[in-house]
Amino acid sequence: MKTLNSIANIRTGYTFREKVEEVAVGGNAYVVQIKDVRKIHQDGISFNLPVVSLPQINWTGKDNAFVSAGSVLLPARGGYFKASYLVPTDSASMPVVVSSQFLVLTPTKHILAEFLCWVLNQPAMQRALIESSQGTSMPMLRAETLKKLKIAVPSLKTQQHIIELNRLWEHEQQLTQALLKNRENMLQGVFQQLLKETN
Repeated sequence: MKTLNSIANIRTGYTFREKVEEVAVGGNAYVVQIKDVRKIHQDGISFNLPVVSLPQINWTGKDNAFVSAGSVLLPARGGYFKASYLVPTDSASMPVVVSSQFLVLTPTKHILAEFLCWVLNQPAMQRALIESSQGTSMPMLRAETLKKLKIAVPSLKTQQHIIELNRLWEHEQQLTQALLKNRENMLQGVFQQLLKETN
């Protein structure tokens, strides 16, 4: 068992002083906010967060706010503590800014980022995160508290094996969801046709 502080650097995201203004095209940076992450989780049935799927903004701040792809993002407030793995992609040419709604975890060489994301999303760890959060109306996770949490860190080979199995499981869920959606659309068509025949 290792503390999170010993296997990852932990910091908070950038504090925007004003409302984040997203742009449809032509931005110079990607932005990560909880509302977008939750939607991507739900729509994609995955906790992998492709950089190119994120909204764009016109960034005028400093470069030290940028977060590198390959980091793990953990919501720090609101009671939704599902982690995301910020997936590197060749086509992502713009930097990424993560809001202060998140804690940013940059793993050391002893743990794979995608595995760390998987661990944080396991039921036992989710319970630990909820128990560690502070506040009733707006639960919050603090970096200092998170640093003390302990997780099991197997060999890199085992980590990779778990990642591959989890990818297969997520893919199966995505296929099942797509089949159910197609079935629903087909049945809606049948229902409409039957209603027309009765008129």
